[in-house]
Amino acid sequence: MHRARSIVGVGLSLVSGTAASLAQGQPGPVVCWGSNFVNQSFPVPAGEFIKVAAGEDRSLAIRADGTIVEWGFLVGQPPAGTYIDADAGTQWAAAIRSDGTLVAWGGPPLPLMVPSGQFRQVSAGHRFGVAIRTDGTLAAWGENAGGQLTVPPGVFTQVAAGAGHAIALRDDGVAIAWGGSNQYGQINVPPGLYRAVAAGESFSLAVRTDGTLVAWGASTAGQLNVPSGNTYVAVSACERGQFGLALRTDGAIVGWGWNGAGQTNPPPGRYTAIAAGNHHGIALVAPCYANCDASTASPTLTVNDFICFLNKYAAGDAYANCDGSTAAPTLNVNDFLCYINVFAAGCT
Repeated sequence: MHRARSIVGVGLSLVSGTAASLAQGQPGPVVCWGSNFVNQSFPVPAGEFIKVAAGEDRSLAIRADGTIVEWGFLVGQPPAGTYIDADAGTQWAAAIRSDGTLVAWGGPPLPLMVPSGQFRQVSAGHRFGVAIRTDGTLAAWGENAGGQLTVPPGVFTQVAAGAGHAIALRDDGVAIAWGGSNQYGQINVPPGLYRAVAAGESFSLAVRTDGTLVAWGASTAGQLNVPSGNTYVAVSACERGQFGLALRTDGAIVGWGWNGAGQTNPPPGRYTAIAAGNHHGIALVAPCYANCDASTASPTLTVNDFICFLNKYAAGDAYANCDGSTAAPTLNVNDFLCYINVFAAGCT
């Protein structure tokens, strides 16, 4: 079992092969959970970030200033500069500079031989990579044992590289998968239209346009047993992993599949981006979600936020009844205190 990736939801500009997000461009702190065998989860770097990715026993994030930071088991270092996208593979990583050019660093030599041109999204798989050019076409490089470098034609909005196969989302919502032996049917995409895709080890994940999850391919650890519901916007899977993560419209994370290190048990809260690693997960905390009235005066959090909170979120929103009480009235000041404690990360 190995690594991870990224996607984007609400507002639906989709990015990164295995990482996933709700509100791209909103900086926030990072949290990790699951295995910490080589410090891939803790301690997390301080500061605010705009993107996250997870690889085989490593974590990666792009700071608000465009620089990259990595922690965990590291092979190589990212070149100096600023970046708009990045992903971590098996002992290697790739990123897109602010000028649109690709760079790669790490161990295996083939994935480091990146194509020229300008790109907008990159996904690092097991010894191969796939990226979307600025014109929406695909490019692939690295190992080609299963035909994973033979990319389909078309204009695409998101791509994800797995262990030996890849999947991409076309601009009309059609998902196309290719490469690998297809022993488990991992490239047999179910009919329908999709808003997000991810590739794991011999299995694939996707979010349909109706917000439901679907999975196909190998199910050696229950990775095809996706949770129910129709409020999902993003999914993430590790290129050699056997579990999945999904992001809901309310910012909550759901995990399923292999859970040997607690990687399918994400912490409660509201998040804007997720990435599944080998045995861990990483997420971007929503920026000061508790400041409901968007005030800038000090103190930022006041009783007005509770009033805003009730007016804006109480109708049918599970997050309003934060303390989980069942007595009447269900919503009270304890919910606001709970709300602040759970969601105030990033507030001042």
